[in-house]
Amino acid sequence: MAIPSQLRERSSAIAERWLRDSLATYSDDATKAFKRNKDPFTNPVGHALRVGTLAAVEALLDGRDVAEICSYLDDVIKMRAVQEFTASQALSFVFSLKNAIRSEQGSSGGGSTASCEAAELEEKIDRLALRAFDVYLAYREQVYDLRVNEVKRSVSTLVERLYGRGADPAADVDLVQLTTSERTETQRGGDQ
Repeated sequence: MAIPSQLRERSSAIAERWLRDSLATYSDDATKAFKRNKDPFTNPVGHALRVGTLAAVEALLDGRDVAEICSYLDDVIKMRAVQEFTASQALSFVFSLKNAIRSEQGSSGGGSTASCEAAELEEKIDRLALRAFDVYLAYREQVYDLRVNEVKRSVSTLVERLYGRGADPAADVDLVQLTTSERTETQRGGDQ
């Protein structure tokens, strides 16, 4: 796929516009903070977006494969997987790359060759979005696994506290049933 040289020259502007559109998916306060603070330690989301979008645009315009382009967005996808986004909201930023490229292409025209190249570029962005979705799902699965394991640990700790280490909770089933039946009989006796 041949990338028009005008787009390569405008890669920084494309990345900046894509970053701005991606930041718009957050609240106004968060967007302002992400733009203002460029420190990667105090603003990891803004930093990941800034670095990832620029690297991904450059890789796309250099004609690299989708897997490599997606690898530059890995940190962004990972962060969005743990944030309170739906899958479509989390990955909508990938599709906004199309708008960033269109706006920087402008009305230069270029005939059927340029429109064919633009269509190929947009198809590659669609494949990038599909790849990003796979990565997103893998991270969401990790998040769910972590949550399940945490619940299991919590329940295990609770059972250990309740019954002590090494105690068999199944041995207390008779006690629980006896206690329950005593309460039921007491309630019946009080009702008469």
